[in-house]
Amino acid sequence: MPQNSAEQSGIAEFYKTNPMTILVASDPGGGYGVYAATLARHMPKYLPGNPAMTLKFNVDQGGLAIANEIATGAPRDGSVIGAIRAANTVEPVLNPRGNVAFDAREMNWIGNVSRQNGTCVTWHTSSIKSIPDARQREVRVGAGSPASNVGTVANILNGLLGTKFTTVFGYVPTNFDEGFEKGDIEVIVGLGYNTLLAAHKEWIDGKKINSICHTGLEPDPLQPGVPCTIEFADNEDDRNVIRMMDFRQVMGRPYAAPPGVPADRLSAIRDAFDMTMKDPDYLSDAKKNGMIVQPINHTGMEKIIASAYAMPDDVIRRTWDLLKVG
Repeated sequence: MPQNSAEQSGIAEFYKTNPMTILVASDPGGGYGVYAATLARHMPKYLPGNPAMTLKFNVDQGGLAIANEIATGAPRDGSVIGAIRAANTVEPVLNPRGNVAFDAREMNWIGNVSRQNGTCVTWHTSSIKSIPDARQREVRVGAGSPASNVGTVANILNGLLGTKFTTVFGYVPTNFDEGFEKGDIEVIVGLGYNTLLAAHKEWIDGKKINSICHTGLEPDPLQPGVPCTIEFADNEDDRNVIRMMDFRQVMGRPYAAPPGVPADRLSAIRDAFDMTMKDPDYLSDAKKNGMIVQPINHTGMEKIIASAYAMPDDVIRRTWDLLKVG
């Protein structure tokens, strides 16, 4: 919290009359919604003035609409923060001439609830049990939009690993089960494992899915025995593309405030976030909701974003070409 008691008093006065809104780049039933709703229940007690926190959802442009709004349109007084999609944190690096209205290095990052590895899972009745199986025939992938992780990771794997994923759009975490059960889709590619836990823990507990690989650069202790995608890469160029792809996922649940928020309020928001990540009631609530809490503070997030901006231009161009967004 701010060191000066007068600053705390001023912040408290502001939040007593200005509730906080979290703009969520998701639908209410998805993992981002679950994480944001849980944060909203606990973070206010650590902010001076204890403001109510409400959620506003927008899935447009694969979540990019929320990132753009936080960067350019949202109030800059500390009353609005964004639950940004992981992929959107490095969108300006990959596609600077696209529908992007911000430089990620200029956002006021607050913190990240959890690191994320995307998982590639097939329904338990599918014959596809491994990456080699997925190279043998066309496999239908369910995704919400072409710009989302779930809509793009399949393209990377096709380009680098020789899989034959074809994407069917219109599927999000809340209706993946319908697609699986009807046989319209066989696989989900790139869905964050923490989203899977939050939205469909019963699939894991009931052994309804087969995990055939996960993103990330090293084995995931939450997915024991499941190989990393980088293990299938043939050369260093391909591995660099996978590393670039990983920047789109490693910050699984990032939060940001608009540029220009007064320094004392921004500091209070960051402190409140950090304290919430250690709060026993929050952690208990998170566990009940199948959430993974492995926080990264705003400084750690800034370092990851700087690393993404430092990647060689040829790796960035090749990654974007393979993603086939838009």
